[in-house]
Amino acid sequence: MKFEKYSAKFADLKAKALGLVSPYWEQAVAFTRTEIFRVYLVTLPLFGNWLLGFTFFPQEAEVYRHSKLALLNVLYFIAFLMVSWFFSMIPVAGPWLANLAHLAGVIIYLGLSGFLLYNYTKGKKLVPKLPAEHLALLEKRLF
Repeated sequence: MKFEKYSAKFADLKAKALGLVSPYWEQAVAFTRTEIFRVYLVTLPLFGNWLLGFTFFPQEAEVYRHSKLALLNVLYFIAFLMVSWFFSMIPVAGPWLANLAHLAGVIIYLGLSGFLLYNYTKGKKLVPKLPAEHLALLEKRLF
């Protein structure tokens, strides 16, 4: 008896909640199908997001370009990790130098990711000189 009473209340509450949330849900689903969302997804500073652009959106030029830039960004970070690993082998000052190199890698990784997101949001086509040169080399070798 109590179960049926609470079940009916829960069904009413669920219907009200779905009525309130459904327009926002539809708007969110529509946004996930846009190029803006895909570029944001690919350039977020998470290590594997560039792979989503290569795998699922190779036909979209802008998303593919940002995927390549995000891959380059990850390669920069891995290079800084390797440098910090070599620094860690130096006696006495090595751990401090390794931590500084790792911190520099994190700052560059987050900074370039933020810069790419800012440029896309503002509609600019800016790419710093060094990543542009490295992107050209990467495209020549891999793509």
